[in-house]
Amino acid sequence: MENKILKSIQTIFEVQLDTPKQAQIIYNSLIPEIEYNHKNDRSTSTIKQEDKSIIITINSKDVVSLRASINSYIRWIKLSIEILNI
Repeated sequence: MENKILKSIQTIFEVQLDTPKQAQIIYNSLIPEIEYNHKNDRSTSTIKQEDKSIIITINSKDVVSLRASINSYIRWIKLSIEILNI
């Protein structure tokens, strides 16, 4: 029998960008990832935009899936910013 100490882990992180327009573009680029992620039973995410910020909430069943989700969002955001700066 497996004992679990944690039922879930929630992380909220905020990314502040230079302008609301830049935040909107990156927010829109992340929406497909959020929609695809709903099929994942180990981790779910929500996203919202507030002015120049994007706020991502991740709920995971374990630390491994939480870390993977955080790393994925950081990579997608970094890539989106790099593309905007071309």
